[in-house]
This record gives sequence, structure tokens and C-alpha cells, in this order.
Amino acid sequence: MLASAVTRACADASRSSAYAVRWTFEATTGGDIASVLTGHLPDAFATSTSAKKACRRKTVRVNGSFVGVGSSVCVGDRVEVLSRTRAGTGTSAAGRRGRAGGGSERRLMMAYEDDHVAIAVKPDDVVTVGKGAEGLETWSAERMLATSCAPSGAEFGIMAKPRPCHRLDQRTGGLLVCAKTTLGMTSITAAFANREVRKRYRAILRGRVENDEGVVNLPLSGREAITEYRVVKRYESGEFGALTLMDFFPKTGRTHQIRRHSATGLGCPIVGDTRFGDDEHPDGLFLWAVGISFLPSATPWRGEACVDLDVEMEEGEKFSRLLSTCV
Repeated sequence: MLASAVTRACADASRSSAYAVRWTFEATTGGDIASVLTGHLPDAFATSTSAKKACRRKTVRVNGSFVGVGSSVCVGDRVEVLSRTRAGTGTSAAGRRGRAGGGSERRLMMAYEDDHVAIAVKPDDVVTVGKGAEGLETWSAERMLATSCAPSGAEFGIMAKPRPCHRLDQRTGGLLVCAKTTLGMTSITAAFANREVRKRYRAILRGRVENDEGVVNLPLSGREAITEYRVVKRYESGEFGALTLMDFFPKTGRTHQIRRHSATGLGCPIVGDTRFGDDEHPDGLFLWAVGISFLPSATPWRGEACVDLDVEMEEGEKFSRLLSTCV
């Protein structure tokens, strides 16, 4: 059976279901499940390894029952390939507990979304991936993506769950780019690697930056690190003294680059930065990812005539709370 003849199932799964059906077909050849998947869906499963991963993730059913890597398929069996639409469907302790204080799902607001990528707004109290400071009780941004993204309508290459294409510090909120398909992941990560992504961060610095704009070219850990900056406005605070509202445009992506360049290169650490400054604030770190832009080459699925993909947002509410007390 050719891949083009595979029936595309409706992605509008019931809200009560943890899965959406992506493909369903009647097997025309028998054998182990991996070989059947690669034979019927070569574009979705180019290798037996990718097919086996789908089985391990419990996203493949034969005749209505989930199957493992070693399962066999007979001619005429009905095979379904699924994707998860809700988090917490596993049986691990972390999956059952969810977030501390309750098992309800957390959702991310979406600033942009299509069939291949989503640009989510990450809160400044969660890690991008992993456990975070609170351990297993914390919902990572990656985990929340499973409850927040709409099911992809792409024909092939849909990932078992959306995944971040880059990372933001746990204490940094704002725009986080995530992939829903393998095409989205490879295209966006290549754009990041080739420095073809334009990023804008907004921060409040403790101190007065005199130059209206400039460049910090200061290597970090022996590697090139370049950050352009522009002063948005200067303030005076009765509590903090001089403050500078800044926009940063990092040209490289070193760990804690903006925080380190602010503190060391400009001599003005970001408000709330206890690691590279000495300033603790009850609202945390005042650093927010507010803008991101991709060239058309980074999003080939949008067509040859598409323009740059530009996504902008306002900084977090805590910025206005702090600055409202300043002159």
C-alpha cells in the first residue's frame, strides 16, 4: 500500500481524549510493526528506529490495542498512529502528580502557531525543559506544550509531542519557539545555528547606561559573545536609584549572555539578578524575550512568497509595576 493511499484521519479528537489520530490504514503486508510502519508510511517513518520510538511512546495501535516494538501485524489488521494532545497521560509518578498544589494542567499562551511551529509565551517561573528548582512537582514549558499547542495538520513528520527549539533561563519569561514537526525542528534549529534569527530582549538595569546604543563584544568562557543594545528610557527610583530600561539584541547565544554582558560589560546588572549582581527582587529577574524574527528560508512550509515571520509582545506586567514607582 502506497503512502499516498493511507487514509488521513481527522485530527479533531474529543477534548476528553488524550490522543489525536494522525494516520490509519489497513495493512497490506504482514511482519513486525516497525517494518509495517516504514513500508506503509515511509515519509513519516524513514527508519525502523523512528517507528520503534513511536511504539515505545505508546502512540501506535493495532486493531484498537497499543502495541510494543516486538509486536507482529497481519494482512488486514487496522493500524493507527496517534499523537498525544494532553500531558500527564503516562503512569509515572511525575505524570500523576502534575504541579505541586494540585494535578491540574498548566497551559501556555500562544503568540503564533501554525502546523509546524508554535511560539509560546513562557512564564518566568518555569524551566524550558527538565525538573527545575522545585524538582518533579514543576511543570516545564516543554511539558505544558502538550496541553497548549493545537494538533498539527501537517501530512508527515508530526512529532510525538511539541519540543522547544532553544531555551530560555528559568527566570527569563517571554517568547519560546517550539517545533511540532521534524521539518519545523530542523529548519528552526538550523536558523539558530546559522545566526539567522533576530531576537530582542527587554530588561531593567540597575544603574544608568550613558550611551543611547552600542555593542558589548566581550568573550564568555573563551568564546565570542556579542550583544547589541539600545536604551529605551532612563528612570530614577527612590528605592533603587538610577534604572535603565534597555532593549538587547544578542548576536550570539552564550549561556546567560545578556545577564553577564549587563553586569560585566556595562557595569549595570539586571534588576533581580542574584547570580551576576547583588540585587534580589520579589518579582524575580527583569529580563523578558519580547521579539523574534525569522527569514522566509527558516519557514519553507509558508511558501516561496512569504515575508519574514516577525512576532512581538509586551514585556511582563512586573515591568510596569516597578517603573510606575519611578520618574
